[in-house]
Amino acid sequence: MKGLIIWIRTEAGSKESILDELGSEIEDRGGKVEVFHSETIANLGMEENERAKAAACAMLANHGVIVIASGSKSPGITAGKNFEIREIGESDLCRTNAHDTFMRNLELAGLVPPPKYDVHPDEEEDILKKLKDLGYLDDDSAPGT
Repeated sequence: MKGLIIWIRTEAGSKESILDELGSEIEDRGGKVEVFHSETIANLGMEENERAKAAACAMLANHGVIVIASGSKSPGITAGKNFEIREIGESDLCRTNAHDTFMRNLELAGLVPPPKYDVHPDEEEDILKKLKDLGYLDDDSAPGT
């Protein structure tokens, strides 16, 4: 999978929990994620050096990692052959419709895995029946038959 930097444009006084929530969502889908918190940036000695932060994000993304970082300015990174950059505002990410649209666009671009759905066996039976009734499945193509 191609690498990705998700840059969340933040406002003053924002909480970094939004980075963790997005990171957990993508990890639950099977993505390889690194969340760049301000503490991580400080531990790496990059809090005063935006270029170093950008370079670290780009290096990880260049190796297929989905990097989630934030800042009040543009990341100052140029997409490479092996990774893309997608930006979204913090307030947009908090709105359900905008969040869902953003994630769906990432899925369609092949940048994040699709969500994993656990279907109850009763629901699976109903879905298979509907697909058969619509002509999408033969009677012998259903699992367990």
